[in-house]
Amino acid sequence: MNTQSRLTVLTRPWHANFTESNHLGQAFLAEPHKFDKVLTRVFTASRLADNPLTAMTKGMGRTSEIESFDWEWELMGASSRPLTAIVAAVGTGINNTAFTLTLDEDWFKPGDVISPNAGTERILVRIQSGPASSGGGFAYVCRLQSDDVVSALAVAQAAAGVQWSKMFSVYEEGGDQSGSTTYAMPMKLRSQLSTLRKEYSITGDAANQALVVALMDAEGKVYKDYKWLKYAEAEYWIQWHKEKERILWYGQMANNVAGANGRSARTGPGVQELLKDSHVHIYNTLTETLIREYLLDIFFGRVDMSNRNIVAYTGEYGMLAFHQAMSDASAPFLTVDSKFITGEGRDLAFGGQFVKYIGPNGITLTLRHNPLYDDREINHIVHPSLQVPVESMRFTFLDFGNAGGEANIKYVHKKNGYKLGYVSGLQTPYGPNKGGIMSNAKDAYTMIVHDQCGIQIDDVTRCGELILGLQ
Repeated sequence: MNTQSRLTVLTRPWHANFTESNHLGQAFLAEPHKFDKVLTRVFTASRLADNPLTAMTKGMGRTSEIESFDWEWELMGASSRPLTAIVAAVGTGINNTAFTLTLDEDWFKPGDVISPNAGTERILVRIQSGPASSGGGFAYVCRLQSDDVVSALAVAQAAAGVQWSKMFSVYEEGGDQSGSTTYAMPMKLRSQLSTLRKEYSITGDAANQALVVALMDAEGKVYKDYKWLKYAEAEYWIQWHKEKERILWYGQMANNVAGANGRSARTGPGVQELLKDSHVHIYNTLTETLIREYLLDIFFGRVDMSNRNIVAYTGEYGMLAFHQAMSDASAPFLTVDSKFITGEGRDLAFGGQFVKYIGPNGITLTLRHNPLYDDREINHIVHPSLQVPVESMRFTFLDFGNAGGEANIKYVHKKNGYKLGYVSGLQTPYGPNKGGIMSNAKDAYTMIVHDQCGIQIDDVTRCGELILGLQ
């Protein structure tokens, strides 16, 4: 099957041609490798539900299968980064005299030429010897890389907290020293899956409507035949995928909450908890300047110029605020534009919405709606004047590009952790029981689904959030 096949979803009265063989759940049981993605696509599409994170990860094949409940991954740090002075420099280097810098790590070595990120003029400093352990840091003996005898460290450059970056390495003729090569040390990150389980009983009286799914190829031809579910069962699946989407966004690490059998009802972290260590800013008014500076803060020098495509998830009012920010910024340049004013004569129409921003250095930001941020059922903090959830104005920036050759954001699931089954009475998933074995005497059948899943973000420093602060 072409996994990129289109789906046509419609509702029809149940009839005898809806047999066990073309039941969507039965197809999944027979060929789970094919129909797991189909089920995901059906119940994350806007036709039935809108679960954008599941759609962008599992629905797009950005998945990882593990065999245990817990898993670890490594995040590579930067192979080159500035070091920070933990105390003020001892000496200024005037008259080509030696002085001492005490930095927080021992990355540099003799011959490396470094420069501070402070002061109004660039100054170059050569490391002469060191590092030597000193007061919780590492002491480097240095001299200015200059013949100007009056040149010296400015007060701001000599202060504690100043960051020093390596520029290059220089050596004398016939010397036996060489410049440093630094390697990133990986940080080990750890997470765990959440165990989800849901059951639902469908009575015989509720079994008169069917949801029909036609799998179509790229040319619009139906692949083999249609698949179907009882519409009441489809409503169950809608709720199931909605709950799964919620835990992928809002899940929190928990290990000490006991279930009915005494074992821990464990949950893993969702996106919002994972992003607590990312670029989280509180804002009061959304402006183009704020967005521009925020994107530069995260991505300047971090993402390849050809791959700076960032997705920002927000609610309806966040999308409105974004549009207003872009409209205000573009007002001096916009006149009457066919994109905003259409029609002619007395049949004019005005309207349009900014959903994309191209920032400095090729950063492209695409806005996408997250219905969870508008959900009044789960978001109870209300904006005092707008009377809508404050969450509707949250912006979650996610980089779905690659990190270390793999997708930066992945849907993680346990091998054989996804289980689906039916308990039949006088009704079965495929119609009335015609003399088959029953597990109970009810005029109903029960379906039970079980899954163990989670979300992984390899590099959270390429993501972040803008959160509205209430004044």
